[in-house]
Amino acid sequence: TTAGFPVDWINGIGHLPLIDLAENVGFSVRHFQDWLEHPNYDAYWEPLNLEARASEMIVPALNFGGWFDVFQRSTMGSYKTMTEEAASEAARNGQRLIMGPWVHGWNVSPQVGDLDFGEDAVIGVEDLLLEWFDYWMKDGADPKGARIKLFIMGENVWREENEWPLARTQYQKYYLHENHSFSDQMPSGRSGSLKYTYDPADPVPTLGGNIMESSLRGPYDQGPLDERKDVLRFVTEPFERETEITGPITAELYAETDSTDTDFMAKLIVVKPDGMAFNLVDGVIRARYREGFEEEKLIEPGEVYKYSIDMWATSYMLAPGDRLRVDVTSSNYPRLARNLNTGAPFAMTSKMKVAKQVLHMSERYPSQIVLPMIPR
Repeated sequence: TTAGFPVDWINGIGHLPLIDLAENVGFSVRHFQDWLEHPNYDAYWEPLNLEARASEMIVPALNFGGWFDVFQRSTMGSYKTMTEEAASEAARNGQRLIMGPWVHGWNVSPQVGDLDFGEDAVIGVEDLLLEWFDYWMKDGADPKGARIKLFIMGENVWREENEWPLARTQYQKYYLHENHSFSDQMPSGRSGSLKYTYDPADPVPTLGGNIMESSLRGPYDQGPLDERKDVLRFVTEPFERETEITGPITAELYAETDSTDTDFMAKLIVVKPDGMAFNLVDGVIRARYREGFEEEKLIEPGEVYKYSIDMWATSYMLAPGDRLRVDVTSSNYPRLARNLNTGAPFAMTSKMKVAKQVLHMSERYPSQIVLPMIPR
């Protein structure tokens, strides 16, 4: 039996070890324990990975997602794998994707987090659903428009597209520099680095993003985190013209630590001329999974490793005067479980270690963000 709802996860989530967390908040369930006991991608997870099973499916789908939805990546991943691998032509050609400026509680209000995306941010979902089901179940007219409808944040307009990622994307590398700048110029020095300390007992608080918790999700001004010394911040010069970023974003960081395991995180932020800085997307890599989730490989303290971070995707139009910022750190809590930096088996310990982190930025170690620029 379990306790009645609501379960107070937020105030109870700091409990360690994680293997006892659910029981500690009064909601001990078998599947949650299974997740904790299978931190690697193994036979437990394989049948649950529906993206990898697209070739078994013959179902057309109308996929709705939000740029700030906790399920954003899987929505877009399912659309892409189904259009390429589904078992029937009807299923491959029958996928539709609608991505709005929404969190998981989608299509509710133009106000999302600290931003107002305008009156077009809320759409007539019922009409879209009726059109869709009439076509597939009642021999109705073919749904109007292209296969993909994207909301371009910043410009605050909807646009139709035919593929994902967009075929006209120009992937541009933007590099992190020792002077905290962020530009398309590669570092010219043979050495360059910045240091910070990550203490699992004092993690960087979650402030916005793709999370289920309603009080934390969406785009938020990052100002309350400005005083933290465990965040490295890199910012561009103001953009001179409108610049669209639409598509998947990745980070490639070269870093070292004095621990056998730790986390590295990157967050992409828009800085407006008045100083407001709000989050677009972020991503994380756990060092022991740097080569894949099938097998854990602890790291050697003091060695420099390349970490590739999937930052998911976004769509935003920068206005003249806007700047881009990247924040690099090692925690985002409670959205993500803290890495305790000891290398111990996941969820089984409460012992913590403070990690001393070094981010490298040089010709040899060109830490960078790959941005999907769309010609206008």
